[in-house]
Amino acid sequence: MGPRASRRLGYASLAVTVAVWGTAYPIIDVAERYVSPVALAALRTLVGGAVLAAISRRLVANRRTLVAGFINIGAFLVLLNLSIVLSPNPSLAAVMIYAQPLFTAIATPYVLHRKISGLQYAGVLIGMTGIGVLTAVDSRGLNTGLLLGLLGAVLWSAGTMYFEKYVAGDAIDLVGATAFMSLASTPLVLAFWPLGMYIKLTLESIVMIIYITLVIQAVGWLTWFYGVRSLGGVRAGAFSMVTPVIAIASTALLLGKVLAPTEVAASAAVILGATLVQLA
Repeated sequence: MGPRASRRLGYASLAVTVAVWGTAYPIIDVAERYVSPVALAALRTLVGGAVLAAISRRLVANRRTLVAGFINIGAFLVLLNLSIVLSPNPSLAAVMIYAQPLFTAIATPYVLHRKISGLQYAGVLIGMTGIGVLTAVDSRGLNTGLLLGLLGAVLWSAGTMYFEKYVAGDAIDLVGATAFMSLASTPLVLAFWPLGMYIKLTLESIVMIIYITLVIQAVGWLTWFYGVRSLGGVRAGAFSMVTPVIAIASTALLLGKVLAPTEVAASAAVILGATLVQLA
């Protein structure tokens, strides 16, 4: 496949990713009425990984993909699910999670040995200002869900850079690698068992579990990693900034949860800052 065709396929893959992951936030928020965050994360890694393994018929199992799976999938999913259920609005969890490019930009000169421009540092400042407003806007105090989302952003940034530097390559079987990362991270997710494990089976919960494990987990992660490999972590991160916008819109549409004006302005600052970081 030529470079141009690879880039087109990379953008198409990321378009699927942002559509799936953007609408995931309100869906997961509803699902966690029936399934605990840890149980849902375990189902995502186990079932989603099994589906990908069946498609690939092989696992790319080595130390580097194991580490990438622990960071990008196992620990990240636990933080993501906890952030959604503990945040005042699931779309705010999305905004915090997608502050990821800010941390990637800060670490890129040291990890990937790429220079960061003045405009990118300005983007970091704008984004961090938005984060500061979001964490201070709740009169009841610092929200645990938002802090967990921010920690998830830091972890995802580290995982993305690790994947790009040590795992991504033209010869790698992305389906097999993602399957192994998902399955291998299941024991790590189960280590969070003390935080609570419960599943209430109803028709609605079963449908949501199937969608979350097959589409959000299997399809979402596969298309994301392909986009990173084809376009690089920085460009993929820029494209991914559409996701929190979709999350805000879909949460308002599906759940009727609308952000306050201050939250909208702060979220816009985070998204703008992260986008500037990637496009500069």
